[in-house]
Formats: sequence, structure tokens, C-alpha cells
Amino acid sequence: MLKFVSLLALVLGVATAKYLDAPTSVTLQVYYETLCPDSIDFLVHQLHPSYVNFGGDVVQVELIPYGFASEDNSTGEKVFTCQHGPEECYGNKVHSCVINAATVNQTVNFVFCAERSASPANSTILQGCAEQNDISWTDVEDCLSSGLADDLLSANGNKTKVVDPSFIPTITIDNVYSQDNQDGAIKHLKTLLCNILQYPIEYCRC
Repeated sequence: MLKFVSLLALVLGVATAKYLDAPTSVTLQVYYETLCPDSIDFLVHQLHPSYVNFGGDVVQVELIPYGFASEDNSTGEKVFTCQHGPEECYGNKVHSCVINAATVNQTVNFVFCAERSASPANSTILQGCAEQNDISWTDVEDCLSSGLADDLLSANGNKTKVVDPSFIPTITIDNVYSQDNQDGAIKHLKTLLCNILQYPIEYCRC
């Protein structure tokens, strides 16, 4: 009996140490495009449910809309070309304005609202999603017309170039890319996060 108690204490001690060593939060950087089907699938079916169920304190999110876009400023003005056309550039700019002005919680819910719609870069839908999440559409329009949106999207392009993605969406964890984490995030983000966090979380038991 004494041996069993000692063994149990050892196992519990190892388990406790493992949980104490595990991170209590992770930060996901998501490099995406507003009209990319793979981006839409990830944002709607992987990112949003994980963010809601783990909570924003545990799963922190940085969204970087740009993807495989390109920028030309040879005329002195920023001109963007996006993989899925001008409408996607508009969507990317709106997302950039929202990310810049709103809270992370508002932004994640705004992105979910827009991306699950039939036309994610449609201005009417984007406005409705903004207003649904208490984000001023007037501020978004000011961001678009003032040139701030171009500056924000250009900054997103610079961030994206550092990562140099071969696939969109690309997901990094705490600013570190690995193919295993990328594959895990795309296939089943919840499982990946549970494995990284390791300590008991109710959502991981479901």
C-alpha cells in the first residue's frame, strides 16, 4: 500500500510539473485573404470556434490580411493587386481598418460574420458585420478614404513578406512557423492548441 501511495504521488508530481511547465496562452498569427476559400474555411471553422471556446486570454490572435497580394508604388501612390481581384483588395483594406481600430474580440467576431457570408468583401455585408459588433462604419470609411487603409495594408504586406508563405492561410504560433503546426492548425486547430497548452481545459475534454 505504501508503495502504491508513493507511486501515485510520483505520477501526480510529474503531471503537475508538466502542467506548470506548459504555456498558459498562445498567440496565433493568421496570414490570410478575405476571398480565399482556404482562408474562409479556416477563419470560420477553426479559428473562431477555438477563440470563443478557449477564450481570448488563452488564445490571442493577430490577423494579417494580405496573402499573395502585391504592391506597386512607382507612381507615388500605393496600388495593390490581389489574388482574387479588386474586391478582395477592398475586403483586405476594410479588415485592416477594423483590426487597427477595434478590440481583438470585436475584430474576430467581425471577421467571422463577414467570412461566413455569401459575399465576404461586399460593402453592405461588411457594414452590417461592423455595426453588429459595435464598430463604427463611419470610422472604417474614413480609414479607407484617408489613405490609412493603404498604409495599413502595406504594413501587412511587409509582415507577410517576412514569413514568405507558400500557402494561404499561413498560421504561426508566437511568431514561429513550423510545417507541423501549420498542418495541425489547418486540419484541427483545437487539437493542436490542446496539445500545446497541455494543462486541463474543459474544452479539450469534449
